[in-house]
Amino acid sequence: MAPSIHTNPRRSLLMRRVAETMKRQRLIERGDRVVVAVSGGPDSVALLSVLHGLAPSWNLSLSVAHFNYGLRGAESDADAAFVMQLCARLRIPYRCERLPLTDDLCQGRSLQEAAREARYAALLRSRASLNANKVAVGHTRDDQAETVVMWLLRGAGTTGLAGMPSLRLPFIRPLLAVGRIDVLSYLAEQKLEFREDSSNGTSIYLRNRVRHHLLPVLMQFNPAILAGLAHQADILREDDACLDSMAMEQFARIVRKGGNEEWILDRAGLLALPLALQRRVLRKAIQYTTKVNRGPSFGAVSLLLERVVHGCSGSRATVRNANVSRAYEKILFQPRDVVSGSTLDFTTEADMSVALPVPSTISWPPTGQRLHVDLVHCSQPVTTCSSVSPMRVLLDADRITVDLHVRTWKPGDRFHPFGFGGHQKKLQDVFTDLKVPRPERNRIPLVVAPEGIVWVAGYRLDHRFRVTASTRHLLRLALWESERQEFR
Repeated sequence: MAPSIHTNPRRSLLMRRVAETMKRQRLIERGDRVVVAVSGGPDSVALLSVLHGLAPSWNLSLSVAHFNYGLRGAESDADAAFVMQLCARLRIPYRCERLPLTDDLCQGRSLQEAAREARYAALLRSRASLNANKVAVGHTRDDQAETVVMWLLRGAGTTGLAGMPSLRLPFIRPLLAVGRIDVLSYLAEQKLEFREDSSNGTSIYLRNRVRHHLLPVLMQFNPAILAGLAHQADILREDDACLDSMAMEQFARIVRKGGNEEWILDRAGLLALPLALQRRVLRKAIQYTTKVNRGPSFGAVSLLLERVVHGCSGSRATVRNANVSRAYEKILFQPRDVVSGSTLDFTTEADMSVALPVPSTISWPPTGQRLHVDLVHCSQPVTTCSSVSPMRVLLDADRITVDLHVRTWKPGDRFHPFGFGGHQKKLQDVFTDLKVPRPERNRIPLVVAPEGIVWVAGYRLDHRFRVTASTRHLLRLALWESERQEFR
């Protein structure tokens, strides 16, 4: 069915709110040329409709960008056709780009992270090709609340808890102060059709679990939790910007550029700073060294402080793509190549972490083994045991947040080994019981989800994620000793 677009000539309440927000926050100026990211979903259709209604009075030039990942087959193609027809009715220039998420693109990242990075890179290309100066995306207050909760569950600091900004040129988010319920009311009022993404209903992805399960529970305690979380993000964003400005001042004072792309940090100057600024200065040094905006994880920076900054002269480590070493009272940062095509937080065997997208096959550097993961839908009840073999396991995917990574073990690690009746044990005790030699323990890959350790690869899976008669989606994991092996 062709999409309808019957925008009420009388400005709706939502349109007036968005116009006031854009004016107050200076998201859009008169005469701007704006690329609108439109997936066909309710938020992006509402955004396009609002901007189309405001375009004459603001003298805006609009164009639309749509991206087809091909992940949902005919459904994805139907989304693209819907957006194309919508743009034809509105007489808005339209650009559709296919963005297949290949193994090379996803390597070292989750599917959602790879899709997001590919989408934003493509939006920048669309902006250039369509001669626009801004890009509008349709995130709402609900998206902001979900993002803040997701970062909270990961133990993020102020940067993560600050959520998404309304303005980070060239990107703008005109609907960020608007709730999803307001968007749906506007669409019904304007008699606007939109597309539903079937993947939004699955519980595999963390965001969907937060949206459909966690936030409804939180709303029982505070019905205004969405607005509260969005307000908290606004506060923390200001705090984070203040800290970042202070860190930048200190970076300019105690860090200097050396030869051969090297950066040199004064150790005494760093240690004289509060710990919060020490972490930020180190993060900035790594960002400048690697020329990548996204900084390293909190854990990687903490290890850098402990092992290099507080280590003896000659201590060295690799964080992301930066070699970091201490030379007496100097901390040296030098760029390096990506290790095995994956992003590592630390490349010492004792502290290694590699993202495990689903599906994917990655290399585990300490042993040279390859680790494979994929999802399988079960049309009938599963009767097989969770353990196919020590090197191949099946787990209940619906019990796991599929945001996986592989890391080495840490002192204090605990899990619920399969076969022990669901009782929790220290991983160190399990290694002792299984007579795993101490030198080998730091080389064993642990598959970890936000819920905890999923599989001690080659040894034990976690009892909590075992396959049962009610299992409908399988997570298959296999550890290969050579590249010629396959998971059958």
